[in-house]
Amino acid sequence: MSDTAKPIALCVDDDADIRDWMEAILSGHGWDVVTADAGLPALLAARKQTFDLILLDVTMPDLTGYEVCSRLQDDPKTATIPVIFVTALGDEEDKIRAFRVGAADYLVKPIQEKSLFQMVDLHLVTSKRWKELTGRHPVVAPAETKVEPAGAPRWDSRFRPSEFSRFKEFLAGRAKLSGQAKTVLGRLSPAEIYAQSATLQVPERVIAESMAQFLALPYREQIDPKGVRLGVLPTPFCKSNSILPVVNEGPGNSFVLSNPFNWEVQEAVKRVLQRGESPTLILAEPAGIQKLLAPGGGTTPAPDAPPKPAAPKEPPRKMASISELEAKLKEEYVPIQTPLSAREGSANEDSAPIIQLVNSLIEAAYMQGASDIHIEPAEEEVVVRYRVDGDMRIVNRLKPARLIQPMVARLKIMANLDIAEHRMPQDGRIIFKQYSRTGADFDLRLAIAPMNFGEKAVMRILDKQKSVLPLTDLGFSPRNLELYREKIAAPFGMVLHVGPTGSGKSMTLYAALNEIKNPSINIHTAEDPIEYTLPGINQLQVHKEIGLTFARALRSFLRLDPDVILVGEIRDRETADIAIEASLTGHLLLSTLHTNDAPATITRFVEMGVEPYMLSSSVLVICAQRLIRRLCKHCKEAYAPDAMQRQFVGAPASGEVTLYKPKGCEKCNGSGYKGRVGIHEVLAPDDEFRVAVNKHGVTTEELKRIAVHKLGMTTLFWDAMEKVRAGLA
Repeated sequence: MSDTAKPIALCVDDDADIRDWMEAILSGHGWDVVTADAGLPALLAARKQTFDLILLDVTMPDLTGYEVCSRLQDDPKTATIPVIFVTALGDEEDKIRAFRVGAADYLVKPIQEKSLFQMVDLHLVTSKRWKELTGRHPVVAPAETKVEPAGAPRWDSRFRPSEFSRFKEFLAGRAKLSGQAKTVLGRLSPAEIYAQSATLQVPERVIAESMAQFLALPYREQIDPKGVRLGVLPTPFCKSNSILPVVNEGPGNSFVLSNPFNWEVQEAVKRVLQRGESPTLILAEPAGIQKLLAPGGGTTPAPDAPPKPAAPKEPPRKMASISELEAKLKEEYVPIQTPLSAREGSANEDSAPIIQLVNSLIEAAYMQGASDIHIEPAEEEVVVRYRVDGDMRIVNRLKPARLIQPMVARLKIMANLDIAEHRMPQDGRIIFKQYSRTGADFDLRLAIAPMNFGEKAVMRILDKQKSVLPLTDLGFSPRNLELYREKIAAPFGMVLHVGPTGSGKSMTLYAALNEIKNPSINIHTAEDPIEYTLPGINQLQVHKEIGLTFARALRSFLRLDPDVILVGEIRDRETADIAIEASLTGHLLLSTLHTNDAPATITRFVEMGVEPYMLSSSVLVICAQRLIRRLCKHCKEAYAPDAMQRQFVGAPASGEVTLYKPKGCEKCNGSGYKGRVGIHEVLAPDDEFRVAVNKHGVTTEELKRIAVHKLGMTTLFWDAMEKVRAGLA
């Protein structure tokens, strides 16, 4: 119980009459009561104060009750508070769904006063039991000679440690384990037996069946979700220990579990049993239990899916326009303190206006082909800008300015970031498919930073539905394409792409991997983030926060027998050294750097501390690139250039020359441009260039002069002018 003399309940319902009624009834029954009218204020209240019980409505304007309950389970401080759903939705599927997110029980409206009293009294006991269960010291193996107090719940002597040793011998014989596997098995504790099934090469199902046979207990392949009992054990405990309380199938309480030898489970079950009671146990493999506990397990909806209505659904309503949502928010939005971090479920047409607004802005950006979305706080408004074809454009000015708070909070929820943190920048990722009305499958890389008038949010759209283009469609000139293809076909060496963020480096590297991949070579990539999933390629996501850097991933790859390695970016000396070592020891290595042009890449490596002779031996090709806007083919307008324009673009001084300029039409939203095209500077070192690299004090200008005059390299500028003369830009 809480520190006060009275137990404390949190009542959450968007109906003020129901809140007031529950508060009056419980206050008269000896409870202190705190109320909240929506999910977000409820989460904030639960973070600030300790409650003994939570009465929670399912259908609310911001978060569903399932979502609120799921978030409470994610926080150890609130995971043991019994949650009772109070709602008009009361069929079996709703109860199963409630169990999955951690609810202790279910009250169906209209609520009777007597039923409410009985429920809160019952689960006040549950609250004490759950807190004891999770707050006690680690459980040690019971002694063989331990004497239970008189009248204590009885736990079968078949589950003592000595019997577990005998079971391991039984399993070794039944599974016909080798000598080494027997040795591994002999060292395992009950908590490790299933975790090491792959090492033992014994399926979990075989372990569970063997345990059932050894203990003479029934084995269950399929578990009926309708038989699960609410409020017996905390759902997080059930998940971590693979146990399910079920309706009684024999004398006493019944449980489906995977391992009765687990001492944590033994102690937990004993706390549930009555004096002198023996439980009825049914064995099942952990996967079957976890499937039922997982979101969307069985045949019922996932916990974060929107609740189904109590009455038949009306025909779907058209999504409100952004201007309509803005007007509605002006009327309805009241600033509240943003609550604790948590996950947010998907939204539908009936969700709160702020959810619809954020989803609409993201979907509109995707439909317009934007690469980035900027949501910026200003003094009197919220400015929304999209980056389309490299250029920023304002698409909305939303008022009032305080809308920035719930908009950013919504994005934090979608990306599972800390909603309570407003002073520090945060980064995350949003998988938007679960929120999309159109089924569009794309992710968003989210960055949030505090600004003068609030937090700014920037999202980079990562379109997983966009296919990787072939090299021929990326804007390479015929000469550059031939040279580049020749170099990426080499068995070893280093292929480098350089340029600023958003210059198309990743797409070109993916296209290169797509071109060279085949079943006879082993390709590994380390990326941050993985922007496209390529079949036939082993892709690793870098996680700097846990120490999985590009350098560490690269070291690991060298032990995985690779033929081709892609490292997302070379940022430091350590990564550079390992990359060069890999390229010199029989591996083709592809990576990126941030430099302005191809020759400057050599200087950048030297500044990192890499020896020039290592570079000259390892580099196969350096490709500097940019993306420039492509003229809309539907409306571009031809014109005859004057003498100065001819000279600027490298066209002949005499003769007929036609260039093109933007005009604007419906196809390009009046901009005159549609899409982008790459320009490239491809540098493939020869012996003379390598000698120059090894020369002490060589400058970028000298290297560029050799590349242009000796190697015939086309610079970025002149490659762009080729695109202009061709009518592409």
